[in-house]
Amino acid sequence: DFHKRPDQKWAPGERANIVRRDDNLHPEGEFQKRPDGTWAPGERASVVKRDDNLRPEGEFHKRPDQTWAPGERANIVRRDDNLHPEGEFQKRPDGTWAPGERANVIKRDDNLRPEGDFHKRPDQTWAPGERANIVRRDDNLHPEGEFQKRPDGKWSPGERANVIKRDDNLRPEGEFHKRPDQTWAPGERANIVRRDDNLQPEGEFTKRPDGQWAPG
Repeated sequence: DFHKRPDQKWAPGERANIVRRDDNLHPEGEFQKRPDGTWAPGERASVVKRDDNLRPEGEFHKRPDQTWAPGERANIVRRDDNLHPEGEFQKRPDGTWAPGERANVIKRDDNLRPEGDFHKRPDQTWAPGERANIVRRDDNLHPEGEFQKRPDGKWSPGERANVIKRDDNLRPEGEFHKRPDQTWAPGERANIVRRDDNLQPEGEFTKRPDGQWAPG
């Protein structure tokens, strides 16, 4: 006989108890938190400019003004040639086109000849091939007893386990402060500080001389 699986009810597994060990590490003295500080820009070191002991001596010669002119081209020197042809120069004779001569075809006698009558392939007509007869073997496997078919059953939804909600031992203490309502406002922008410039040009400023355009 076929024994079906016994019906079992679901139950949560057993959980080991939580063991909390005592802690032997405790902070001593008062806890010093970070002091509150206001933001301030850092101090910048003063700029120290050393005196320069390198100075040009005498007058400064600027580049002289030059006008554009085409470069000079060397003269072409042709050397005398000491190679001269001797005698008369024979040119290629004038010829008319004509087809080339073709060699005569020479056919050699063949000393290989077939002996007897030549049998050609007989004429055949197409016919379907012969198919082997189908042989069905006797089967020596037979079912014994009655054949039990699947019982007719109606569909029904499966049983669902009851939802178990565990009690929560974590609860907020005191009043709950929600986020205060804030209105949008543009941020404060730092004032622009423009530093004085200690670099000034000395002497007269020579501008670019006016030049006339000319083709290259």
